Amino acid sequence: MNLPTKLTISRILAIPLVVALFYVVFPFHYLAAALLFVAAALTDMIDGRIARKRDQVTDLGKLLDPIADKVLACTLLIMEAANGNAMMFFNPPVGVILTAIIVGREVLIGAFRTIAAHKGVVLAADKFGKIKTALLNTAIPLMMISEFHLAVKIVGNVVFALAFLFTVISGVNYIVKNRSVFSEDKQDA
Repeated sequence: MNLPTKLTISRILAIPLVVALFYVVFPFHYLAAALLFVAAALTDMIDGRIARKRDQVTDLGKLLDPIADKVLACTLLIMEAANGNAMMFFNPPVGVILTAIIVGREVLIGAFRTIAAHKGVVLAADKFGKIKTALLNTAIPLMMISEFHLAVKIVGNVVFALAFLFTVISGVNYIVKNRSVFSEDKQDA
């Protein structure tokens, strides 16, 4: 197993640890969870660069990488929406609804990519999706540490709102741009 795949697997293994740090109360437990989330999220940038630079892109890595990213981010978003404290502007039910839309977008795009792969088409991430990911990976830890200062909570919520906006934009753009994936071949009829 190469280094990029090990980094991806470490991101998956970090998920239950981040959850535990989030819920097990001790001084600065939200900060500890946020720092572990940031470290795990950074491995996403690192593993991809290493894999491309060293020509170590593998099918296992291609499979696990997007799963690790989505499960990590979605798990924390769901926890924060359920907690309600961090989502100052988006308290339940609004925060839960926005989170459900984000999670739904991730599932939809994952299914879309699966259909495309089945047809032999590789769909690359676009700039809107990358912006969405960067915004979510910024909003999540900010909202996790929002207990430290009102300004952190406000900034975290503003970044979350931008992440939500880019979630919708990137999802619609991705489907419209790649709608040919849904065209039926005469062979399938």
